[in-house]
Amino acid sequence: MNLNKCERCGCFFASKNSVCPNCESKDENDITQLKNFLSEADTSVTVESLAFSTGVSLKNVNRFLKDKDLYTTLTNLGLNSQDNINSNTKISL
Repeated sequence: MNLNKCERCGCFFASKNSVCPNCESKDENDITQLKNFLSEADTSVTVESLAFSTGVSLKNVNRFLKDKDLYTTLTNLGLNSQDNINSNTKISL
C-alpha cells in the first residue's frame, strides 16, 4: 500500500484515497453543504460566492470541482461555470 499525503490536511496516511480517513467525513459534509446551498439558491452562483456563503474553503471547493461528476452535479444545481472559467479562480478538470 502506498503512503499518500492528504489533500485536505496534509497528513500522511496509507490508502488509495486522496484524503485521510479523518477528512473523508469532512469532505462528505462539505459536499452535502454545497449541494444543499445550490439546490436552495434562487440564482446561479460563482465559486467564490459558493465558498463564502457555505463556509467551505475556496481551496476545497476547487478541489471538489476537479471531480468531473461532482462538477457536473454542482453546475446542474446552479454553479455558474461560465463565470468561473472566466474568473481568476483556477479550475482544472
